[in-house]
Amino acid sequence: MGRWSRHLEALTQAISGMGASSADQSEDDTAVQDLPEDEAGAADEDTPAGEALAEASEDAAQISSLEQALIQGMEVTLGDLDQTEHGWMYRGHPVMMFAVDVAAVEDQQVRREFFHRVHLASCCGALEDPAQVVWIGTAREALAAPGLEKAPHACEYCLAKVNHRGYRSLGPRDRSRVAAGFSFHWHVNQYAQEFFPGESPHFWAPGKLPQQLDMIDSGEADQGTCGVCEWPVPADHGWFIPVERGAALGLAIDSCILCAQQQAMGVLTLPEEQALAASQARCEALRKGTAVAEADSGEETERDWTRVRRQLPLSWHPLCEQLERKLSAPVLFHRFTGYEGVAVLAWPEHRRGIVATDEERNRLPEGWDFWTMRSVLGSLG
Repeated sequence: MGRWSRHLEALTQAISGMGASSADQSEDDTAVQDLPEDEAGAADEDTPAGEALAEASEDAAQISSLEQALIQGMEVTLGDLDQTEHGWMYRGHPVMMFAVDVAAVEDQQVRREFFHRVHLASCCGALEDPAQVVWIGTAREALAAPGLEKAPHACEYCLAKVNHRGYRSLGPRDRSRVAAGFSFHWHVNQYAQEFFPGESPHFWAPGKLPQQLDMIDSGEADQGTCGVCEWPVPADHGWFIPVERGAALGLAIDSCILCAQQQAMGVLTLPEEQALAASQARCEALRKGTAVAEADSGEETERDWTRVRRQLPLSWHPLCEQLERKLSAPVLFHRFTGYEGVAVLAWPEHRRGIVATDEERNRLPEGWDFWTMRSVLGSLG
């Protein structure tokens, strides 16, 4: 199979209307339950129960201290961190690196400039030595470390390495814009499934302990209308978040999990299969309503990238952002008569589409060109 980039060029030439504008776009802290006074008095520190309670209190205090320390920054060595494809983790927290003082650099100006960079990846040999002392943090606007003379700026080599917002394909002016507007929260959100893998949703925010969110309890509402997109969320899928649960995520109204992911005051990860299933169900439900409105008005709704991004989970946004610069908007969740598979993004007029997995591609008709989302992103860099 040829690389996507070759087909992208042909598709770019074939599709009209190219060059769409680029997109700019619970607090459930760990707690130790207080014992009633009579029980607390009985739990003497010399007893096993007292020792356990003291250890639990100390652990909770250490956890809280770690979360708060990471907001501004703390000193560690590279060997203390776990590296992912798009960043680093420290004790379960996504972190960015800054205030790296490389003593081997003799040029003091270069050394000072490197010290004032925010790093997302191992962009040079200095960031591959496990013994290298570095500072790490989770909230860019609050970063602080001894010797910092001004707010650290995003490292352009790191942005290129992880291809942040399609950085590699941008011109100088757009690169400067992306670097100046760098958001660590956005970065973690786009690659949340990489930082928090698993089959359950997770929620994380700077200063918070990463939490695995339980599915909706049987006593809570599991269906309702999303207050953001107005989708009547069906029952029995865990796709509805009532405001009582959403408050822990910073939500003020009932929400579907897709809108919650985009509106949450932090990073809400969704398992890919669950997120795509919810996205497809919502898209098809809203499409029916649109079809009725179009029939009444006699006007067809134009395809546009804003609607595409709004409908898809955040994990698809890096791909959409790169394609938007070159292609007109696709059809979402395109079905084929007599086939079970679905193309998440499709250009029917050119018989080309992008699917979620290789398995899905095998369920689609011949005569089309299909690529997986991961292969397209890899080909584009």
